[in-house]
Amino acid sequence: MRVLNSLSDLNVMRILRLIYLEKKISRVDIASRLAMDKSTVTKITSELCTKNLIREAEVGNSGPQGGRKPVFLELNGQYAAIGGIEINSEHFYALILNLSGNLIFEYTEKINPDEYLKIGFMGFFKKALSVIKKHAEKINIRLLGIGVGVPSLVDYAEGKIINSIPLMIYKPVEFTKEASKIAKIPVFIDNDARCCCYTEKSNCENSAREKNMMYVMIQYRQQKPVKGSQKDISVGFGFKLGGKVYRGTNSLAGEFRSMMWNPESKNQFSNSTNYIEDLSDTKKINPLFKELAKNVAFIVNLLNLDIVYAGGIDEKYTTKIVQYIREEILYLWPYEKNVCPDIKTSEPHDRVVSEGAALMVLDRLFSVPEFSDNMKQEVLYAALWI
Repeated sequence: MRVLNSLSDLNVMRILRLIYLEKKISRVDIASRLAMDKSTVTKITSELCTKNLIREAEVGNSGPQGGRKPVFLELNGQYAAIGGIEINSEHFYALILNLSGNLIFEYTEKINPDEYLKIGFMGFFKKALSVIKKHAEKINIRLLGIGVGVPSLVDYAEGKIINSIPLMIYKPVEFTKEASKIAKIPVFIDNDARCCCYTEKSNCENSAREKNMMYVMIQYRQQKPVKGSQKDISVGFGFKLGGKVYRGTNSLAGEFRSMMWNPESKNQFSNSTNYIEDLSDTKKINPLFKELAKNVAFIVNLLNLDIVYAGGIDEKYTTKIVQYIREEILYLWPYEKNVCPDIKTSEPHDRVVSEGAALMVLDRLFSVPEFSDNMKQEVLYAALWI
């Protein structure tokens, strides 16, 4: 197995990561951006082209002084693929992204409560994995890894599910160890809201103003995968700070309970003691959304964030939440001049978590690890060279 044990290997990963982030970039720009010798860049990119990991994309325009036109390089999307899975209380989602991060397959299925009681969370992971593997075999593309996003407390570094009320997991589960054995490839897991950060991160990676981001995930679904379970609103936060997804100590960052919460409440907010039975019930929904906006605005102003995304439910509701957040940010800002960050609705699609989970693995695959990084990075890296 090829391992990361030399400066040469690290230079390979630096180049691959830059190509991954930029999508298309010339050899000259790679050398300039990474402060590397042009001959070194040429040698490494030639090897990567020979192995079909990257390819020449197109020829650019000459500079103002004329001269040779630059040839852009890009990842070869067909070289391999990554799977993404979301499992929640109502559905599971499965998809495949190619090495360039482009969607090539997606699938969704409702979770039957009786079946969930019988096979549980791991049973549905196996079902989603089977869907992904069958399609990968059908289109003859190699899977390098699987990312999983779930509504739960997750220890990302250890690959553990600590607790999940929506999935009825009440004691720690060594998920990635068991899942990787089942899948026979590396499997990673994270909280669903943090997975959403990767989906939006891939859209704004090269913007200097979008290094500090919050994703507000608002979900309206059954509380548990059991018959008769009531629907309600639940909220979780994901953060990207300094260009990196922030997890906090023990990977517990992003758990939400309103600052106005009281012990009599049955949910995360102060102003509702009953379940939300219908999102069109504006008497219940609008006060809840406004309370959420106050909490979000406090964090945005405190951390001076660049951008906030709201997603997870129908766009007509997230549009209203975005409006409330803007109003609260301006209201709570203590000075005359305020530079309000971008507040946006997330792209409305059901695969935002599963796509983010797959992108999480791609981001890790094309990272530049320390020598002390764990074995899964080595396995992912080695898989590139098979």
